[in-house]
Amino acid sequence: MSSVLKEMVSRGVVSEEQLHKVRQERSFQKRSLQEMLIAAGSCREEDLFQVAVDVFAGPVVDLDRTAADPQLAAVVPLERAIFHGLVPVRREGDVLVVAMSDPSDVAALDEINFLSDLRVEPALCRHKQVEECINTLYRGGLSVHDILEAAVDGVTDSAADSGPSRDEVVDLAPLDAEDSSFVQLINKILCDAVEARASDIHIEPRGKTVEVRYRIDGCLQNILQIPRDLQARLTVRIKLLARLDIAEQRRMQDGRIKVRLGDRKIDLRISVVPVFYGEKIVLRILDTENSRFDLGTLGFQGDDFDIFHDAIHKSQGVVLVTGPTGSGKTTTLYSALQHIKCETMNIVTIEDPIEYLIEGINQLQLSRHKDVTFATSLRSILRQDPDAILVGEIRDRETAEIAFRSALTGHLVFSTLHTNSAVASITRLMDIGIEPYLIASSISLLVAQRLIRLVCPHCCEREEPDGKLLDKFRGFWDRVPVTDFYRGQGCEHCGFTGYYGRTSIFEMLRMEGRIREMAYNRAPENQIRQEAVAGGMRTLAMSGLLKVAAGATSLEEVARVVDIVGEDWPASAVGPSGFESGSRLPLVGLEAGSGARY
Repeated sequence: MSSVLKEMVSRGVVSEEQLHKVRQERSFQKRSLQEMLIAAGSCREEDLFQVAVDVFAGPVVDLDRTAADPQLAAVVPLERAIFHGLVPVRREGDVLVVAMSDPSDVAALDEINFLSDLRVEPALCRHKQVEECINTLYRGGLSVHDILEAAVDGVTDSAADSGPSRDEVVDLAPLDAEDSSFVQLINKILCDAVEARASDIHIEPRGKTVEVRYRIDGCLQNILQIPRDLQARLTVRIKLLARLDIAEQRRMQDGRIKVRLGDRKIDLRISVVPVFYGEKIVLRILDTENSRFDLGTLGFQGDDFDIFHDAIHKSQGVVLVTGPTGSGKTTTLYSALQHIKCETMNIVTIEDPIEYLIEGINQLQLSRHKDVTFATSLRSILRQDPDAILVGEIRDRETAEIAFRSALTGHLVFSTLHTNSAVASITRLMDIGIEPYLIASSISLLVAQRLIRLVCPHCCEREEPDGKLLDKFRGFWDRVPVTDFYRGQGCEHCGFTGYYGRTSIFEMLRMEGRIREMAYNRAPENQIRQEAVAGGMRTLAMSGLLKVAAGATSLEEVARVVDIVGEDWPASAVGPSGFESGSRLPLVGLEAGSGARY
């Protein structure tokens, strides 16, 4: 923390809580701490300047009277100037003079020294003058805050322009200062979301504002508040891009946008739903070009990889992946298809919707308006001589029966289901009317999956978990020897969350032997679970704790994601992975302490 910020906290100008909150948001908005503190109302610009005057003994510069050298824009990158709240003013030999609202920020000075290869000398300047000089010097280097101010001030926008044609790709970058305020605002929100690794953007109307939130590593984070007056034009602009009906505001609508960000092409899936204060918009970000479907990067541990590998290479049988929305089921199944595809196989998928296109695989999009459902599509596909079939989701008895009978007649079938555990899938299938003999004879593997966040490698430190948290997992500690617990303390790399990236944990139940017999005889779920655990099945809780033992995640994260059922490893077994006291767990695609990310 800089001397100026420390003094501001000491004087009570800002609180530790306000500073911590702004630091979290700063990582995604790419604005200086000073700008965000002022914008949030945590302090006044005059308070910041007065504290800086008292702390800093160096020169003070008035940028209203001193013009910055335009050639210096090439010395300090725009994004670093905005992020640190500084602007290069003049160069004197090997000395670069920069105007800053916080000249005690040593980290900023060190970075500019490294980037420019010049000795940097700071000069104190009012923050508003620094912002104005940045915009003048760099032209078009507007932050989302500046763009929003322009929109509020009524800059002419093109929200009523016609949207792109069906196959047109919308270019998001570079932003041009002459573009309309709304084009800039929406482009900036999309670009920042992609840069922040967000999977979804939520635009939610509230009573007095419109809130923008990004889902990063599975958790929503508040990013920006937009005045309510701009909601209608913002919604119209997004609808036009997605080729939706701008006149319809009372029913749900879905659409897609293809955008280009630099050299990357990204698909955006749009959902518009009317809520109390207006229309809520969610944009799902599908980075098709940078998506990797590789079994080796999913985070398998122990013998999970071998179990899954054997099941997907069988000539027939059902592989069912279960879990809530957003748990990585589609990625796992796409990785399986990518792994088994070859010129000798005919692989067909039925999806709603198709999320990613995979070369060499025939993918079918459902259409309710044309009576193209999972069941009708599956019947037709069976006449297309398939070797492997992916059914996006089993939703009803008809689809399940066709899929399971297909497996009995020599097809390899992949699908998903929404249940809490692998064993619960058996009960769920019986509830929708599937006969026990069909479940027992057709299913080869049931997989339950969750995504857990990984500890940030840049700020990872040892920690002592809370006693209540340790007690929650008390039934596991004699079987999962964890000597050290880790947690991220929060830094700029992870947005001060302590986590960066995600990996999977799995629960795999092979339908064989005693388990098949119990399913056939309609045994209760808890009895099947006990038998599976006794036979070596690793539950989701166990899988998560093994990730903790490997130093990949925190105990708190496992407790957040996994429900503890009360089961334990059998006293007579060490587990199929051979994990013994004092050993390190072999992780496929995720080494302890590495930067591998899901």
